[in-house]
Amino acid sequence: MPDEIDIAIIKALNQDSRVKVSHLAQIVHLTAPAVAARIQRLEDAKIISKYTIEVDLDKLGLPRQVFIQVAVQAPQQAAYLAFVKRHHNTFRHHYRTTGKFDYLLEGAFPTRHVLTDFLLELGKFATYEVIDVIDDI
Repeated sequence: MPDEIDIAIIKALNQDSRVKVSHLAQIVHLTAPAVAARIQRLEDAKIISKYTIEVDLDKLGLPRQVFIQVAVQAPQQAAYLAFVKRHHNTFRHHYRTTGKFDYLLEGAFPTRHVLTDFLLELGKFATYEVIDVIDDI
């Protein structure tokens, strides 16, 4: 179980996954080798599972950011999962959820036309609701 120092390390890594161990050591008042050992322990325990980057989707040419709630009937599960696999570069995250919808897709599209084409294909085997992102706060 992570302690307060582990949590502080995780928070710092979450804000900047490229932060230097020496800087983390200053933040948590430990030596750099002690911090490196804690990070390794957190990775070994799969508490830290990957390091990522945050990108500006507008600058990448993907200004249409949406969340798509998806409901899939049992007979269509295989078709839906194959669709998701084919379009894995279209969305940022794919979650299985509880409630009225089975899945949540977080997607980013270059135009409304590309989004429309995606939704038309999705509609062949699932029902969905789209939530448009209007701002990143």
